[in-house]
Amino acid sequence: MTTALQGLKVVEVGNILAGPFCGTMLADFGAEVIKVEPPGIGDLSRGMGRIKDMWFQVEGRNKKTVSLNLKSTKGKDLLWDLLKDADVLVENFRPGVFAKLGFTWEKIHAHNPRLVFMSSSGFGQTGPYSHKPGFDRIGLAMGGMLHITGFPDGPPIKPGLSVADFLTAQFAVIGVMFAIYNRDVVGTGLGQRIDCCLTESTIRILESIIPEYFYDGTIRKRMGNGVLVTIPSGHFLTKDDQYLVLTVAGDPLFAEFAKGIGRADLLESEEYSKAAGRSRNRDEINNIAEEWIRNHTIDECLAAFGDEVPCCKVYTVKDIVEDPHFTEREMIVEVPTKKFGNIKMQGIVPKLNRTPGKVAWAGAEIGEYNEEIYCGKMGMSKEELTKLKEEGVI
Repeated sequence: MTTALQGLKVVEVGNILAGPFCGTMLADFGAEVIKVEPPGIGDLSRGMGRIKDMWFQVEGRNKKTVSLNLKSTKGKDLLWDLLKDADVLVENFRPGVFAKLGFTWEKIHAHNPRLVFMSSSGFGQTGPYSHKPGFDRIGLAMGGMLHITGFPDGPPIKPGLSVADFLTAQFAVIGVMFAIYNRDVVGTGLGQRIDCCLTESTIRILESIIPEYFYDGTIRKRMGNGVLVTIPSGHFLTKDDQYLVLTVAGDPLFAEFAKGIGRADLLESEEYSKAAGRSRNRDEINNIAEEWIRNHTIDECLAAFGDEVPCCKVYTVKDIVEDPHFTEREMIVEVPTKKFGNIKMQGIVPKLNRTPGKVAWAGAEIGEYNEEIYCGKMGMSKEELTKLKEEGVI
C-alpha cells in the first residue's frame, strides 16, 4: 500500500514543539523525515515530561534521527547536502538564528528552488516582536486565548497542554501542503517560504471576537465553563464526584434535556422553551441543571440524557485508553521501543481510507540513522563517519 506522502523528503531541524510536531504529522503519512539534532543533546523534548524520553517516543516517531553540529563548518556542509534534493525544510529557531548560521531563505532557494521552507516562531519572521522568544504560554496570552479562559472572578487559566504549539504545527502542515500543491499541481515548480507563529495561530481561532470589538467596542470576558450559544452548558459535579459535560444548543435539544430531568413543565413557558428566553434566564437554567446533576451519579446522568443530549464524562487518560470506541478506531496504538518495551500512544489523525497513516516506529535515539543517511544516502564511508564523530561534527 502506498502512503499519502510517499516520496516526500523532509529535513527537520526543529526543537520543541511547533516545528517537530509539523514533522511528525508529515512522517505519520509516509514522508521520509530526517530529524537533525545536536550531538549528545538532541531535541529538548527528550528531557521533558515526567518520564525522560517518553514524550519523544511520540513526537519523534517515524523520523530518521541524525546528529549534526550546525555550528561547525563540516556540519553546515552536511546540512546543505541534505537539502539539495529535499522537498521540505522545517525549522523553529528564534528568527534570525538560522540565518546567522548561513541558512537564509535566499541561499536556500538558490540552492534548491523546489524546496518548501517552513519556519515557526513565537511572533513571526517580521515585525517589531520577531526577535523575542515565544513559548506556548506567550502565544496563548498575546493571541487572546488566556483572557477569555477561566472564571470571571479568577485569573486567566492556561490549558493543560501546549495548545498554541500544536495549533501552529497544524497550520504549518497546511501551509506545507498548500505550497507543494502550488509547486507540483499548479505547476510552478518552485518552493516558497512559510511563516507560522504561535500568536497568529491563536488569534486566527478567536471566532468573531475581533469583529465584535470593532462593531461595538465589546471586549469578551471570562465566563467560566459556560458559553453564550448553549444553555444549559458547563461542567457539572455529579453525586459520585465525577464531572458531567453538558452542552444544550437549540430548542429541540432543550426539550430533550427537560424531559431527561423530569421537568417537562419547563417547556410550557417561552422563557425556557425558546432560545431568547433561555438567554435571559441563563443562570437560573444552569442552576436547575447543576442541582439535578448533583443529585445523580454520572451513569444516571448519561442514561437520562441518552444519545440525543450532547453530554459526556470528563475523561482521564484511563478513561480514554479503556473506551472501546477509541480502541475500535485505532486511536490508541501499541509501538515497540528500545527503552520502554512496548508502549501505547496516540494513533493517527486524520483517518484516510486509501492511504492511511501509520506509526512504523517510536522516537529513535540521537543519531540512530547516521549510517543509513550519511553513508547509505550521501555516499560517505564508515571511516569518514567515524572521523566526523570524533571531531564532534555528528
